[in-house]
Amino acid sequence: MIIFKKAFTLAEILIVLVIIGILTMILLPIAFQSSPDEDVMKFKKAHNTLFNVIKELVSSDAYYKDGDLGIKIDGSLIDGSHKEDVEYFCKTIADTINAKEVNCAKQNSKDAGWIDAQMYSGVADNMEDAFDKRCKEKLESSNEIVLADGVVFYQTNPSLTFGINNNSNTIKEILDTPDGEYPNTRLMTIQDDDGFLRMYKEYCIDIDGINKGEDPFGYGIRTDGKIYIGKKASEWLNKSIQKE
Repeated sequence: MIIFKKAFTLAEILIVLVIIGILTMILLPIAFQSSPDEDVMKFKKAHNTLFNVIKELVSSDAYYKDGDLGIKIDGSLIDGSHKEDVEYFCKTIADTINAKEVNCAKQNSKDAGWIDAQMYSGVADNMEDAFDKRCKEKLESSNEIVLADGVVFYQTNPSLTFGINNNSNTIKEILDTPDGEYPNTRLMTIQDDDGFLRMYKEYCIDIDGINKGEDPFGYGIRTDGKIYIGKKASEWLNKSIQKE
């Protein structure tokens, strides 16, 4: 007895192929959307590294005194008058992370450095843009700290150190001096309404190396360790949240 096996017809095969094609069109964009973005992940890692390092430095007994990034652990002021003062902040960051390359005390810019929050009072977006703009436009020299994955950390102007002022007096000493008794009264107005210093030192992260691909991410670091996040970093942090 001969048994004939029923095969698929051409029409049935075409229907199956059409269904597979439709499912592919639906699922492929979802797969791409859910896959991790390498640049976003690298940025998020670098962002977290910066925050963790600054938190460690201001709470450490081995780097800074009384949670002030402008005073060394021995109590001396980082006033920018000596090479070791200019290198100190860079070296303390390099000490706390796995740095592949360290080039401290490199002068990156002629005119960038501090951002005064009062200048941007009520216009926060402009302040957020300012950090990104200065990190991108003011760089003139080489890398400062390079991590194992190629991410670069750098200051726009290392010579403008935390707490820098005239005659090697700390900012706190100037602020505590009665009005009219200190010759440089301009520095007596650098506190905000809550009593915190409102001056932020510009700091930058470049995830793929300087002048390559993505523009750098700008940050502001206050002498007490508070970090102001630039606009691009805020946008990319939202990207990373959406990807998770």
